[in-house]
Amino acid sequence: MKKCVRNGIFIIASAIVYSSASAGTGTATMTNTVTIANNCSISTLGFTTSYDPIVTNATANQTATASVTTTCTTGDNPVITLGQGANANTGSTNAVPLRRLSSGGGTPTYLNYGLFSDSGYTVTWGNTAATSPSAVTANGTPTAITIYASVPAGQISAIAATYTDTVVATVTF
Repeated sequence: MKKCVRNGIFIIASAIVYSSASAGTGTATMTNTVTIANNCSISTLGFTTSYDPIVTNATANQTATASVTTTCTTGDNPVITLGQGANANTGSTNAVPLRRLSSGGGTPTYLNYGLFSDSGYTVTWGNTAATSPSAVTANGTPTAITIYASVPAGQISAIAATYTDTVVATVTF
């Protein structure tokens, strides 16, 4: 403020300045979250083979391979089980499945067979965690596991036909 006296008159002058440059600001932090859930996908490829109960398989088992492929989230702990099949024999259990292939039709005949987790055909792959192979990889990429199939020798009561069975493969994670 400026004061000045002129001809006995007291003059007061003041300046008022307005500025829009003094606007305020505020900040806040934003937290972003992504949750990855455990997940697996599963696919199978069954086996196809021939069986000759009279000559070739009269005394030798017929073997073949199938596969199950899983893709699981990294860090999962997947367990793959194989059901008893649609034609399980009397006395079959999830731990000790007695699988059979069926000729179909009104009066089917059956061929016994087994599914194994080892190439020596000694470890039956059943429908329990205890019978599942232990080395299942969970790293986000497809992992194929071989299933070893064996049709025991000497099943001479089988008629000439195409035999099938349906086994459900399950991945638990």
